[in-house]
Amino acid sequence: MIRVPTDRSAYITILLAFVFWYLTFTVKLLNFWLSMSIAAAVLTALAIQFSGFILDKREINARNILIGIVSAGILYGIYAVGNYFSQQIFHFARPEITSIYNIRHEGETLSISLVLLFITSPGEELFWRGFLQRWAMNKFGKLQGWLAAAAIYGAVHILSGNFMLTMAAWIAGLFWGLLYWKTGSIVACIVSHALWTVSIFVLWPMM
Repeated sequence: MIRVPTDRSAYITILLAFVFWYLTFTVKLLNFWLSMSIAAAVLTALAIQFSGFILDKREINARNILIGIVSAGILYGIYAVGNYFSQQIFHFARPEITSIYNIRHEGETLSISLVLLFITSPGEELFWRGFLQRWAMNKFGKLQGWLAAAAIYGAVHILSGNFMLTMAAWIAGLFWGLLYWKTGSIVACIVSHALWTVSIFVLWPMM
């Protein structure tokens, strides 16, 4: 049974998310893909512990999967446009985007694809949208909760010291948060996130 997250559980997991992102991006304690896999797994486990299993099997249907596929394509298009204009406007855009793609050297293509498809993407959606945004929308209202959850998702990426990555995360948080708000489906968000990350990191990188 899905329960509404308590304030205490939300604050604990938010703090832990900042710790994980600090260790991953600032300290660089472990291999990036291993570190993010651990973060996604732990945060998802805590979300389920605090509020019950977030994914309802009835959500796994053709409609939600199709929404996820289409929205992944839309988000990729948004990033393609943003990538082009940011490199025209900001002199630091290209070096920062290049540094983001450098993490691909920390794993093999197949391994990275599997991690993105089955660990980090599902884990992040279950935690950030299915748990944290659900808590925020219940506490602050739908609009304010959507904005608050996206702001926190963007804020943890500030620890990377990469402006382009932080803005990219914030935009993605707004996009998937809106998708979750309007569809009520975490499955659509998981499919969208998984396909988008594999597309932009592995299949059709923008650098």
